[in-house]
Amino acid sequence: MAYSLTAQTVNYDNGKITYDREEIRTIKVTLKPYVSTIKDKFSDWIDDHYEVDLDEKRLLFFDKEYMTAEGVVIPKVSPRKIDLHVKVDETQKGNTVLHVFASYGYNNWIVPQEHPYAHDALREIVYDFISDYLPEYYYERVEDTQERIEDIKDENSDIAYDLADNKKEIDDLLKKNDELRIELEQNKTKLKKANERLNVRKNEYRKVKNKVSGMK
Repeated sequence: MAYSLTAQTVNYDNGKITYDREEIRTIKVTLKPYVSTIKDKFSDWIDDHYEVDLDEKRLLFFDKEYMTAEGVVIPKVSPRKIDLHVKVDETQKGNTVLHVFASYGYNNWIVPQEHPYAHDALREIVYDFISDYLPEYYYERVEDTQERIEDIKDENSDIAYDLADNKKEIDDLLKKNDELRIELEQNKTKLKKANERLNVRKNEYRKVKNKVSGMK
């Protein structure tokens, strides 16, 4: 089965995987989010809903390909203890593939032929996870984008304020420059008149000096 969402296609399928040199049937889901994201989210989800601790196994065997919870009871699947295995891979196209499979101990795999009800219940658990997780995943992406939009709006407001402040400062400087230019022109006129008066007074001074000299 495949369900298409915006920028997201979820493919549900019967998968196959080689585990301990044996080909095992898996419940397989192909989707977009990153491998590390799916690992973390599935571990948290299965722990929250069924008290199955995949994280502990993953931390103990962090170099392994699989997350495993051994000897756990998931009542929806079976009253018996099972070993739950999870593998998350990246495909060549950049999608993420989630494989989930389980067994009643060594070599007693929960597959449709031998344990149809338990297998169907396990499949429902995987589908429930996808149904819970994907809307949350995309909602978080929406929230992240909205926060970024608000950040950009705040940045734009700050820039607009700075531009207005700078414009006011520039306008004030231009006004001040206009006033200084007017004052400069006025001073030039005053200087010209002062020089004219100085010449007149120099002439008066020379005339008076000459008269006084002639009277001696």
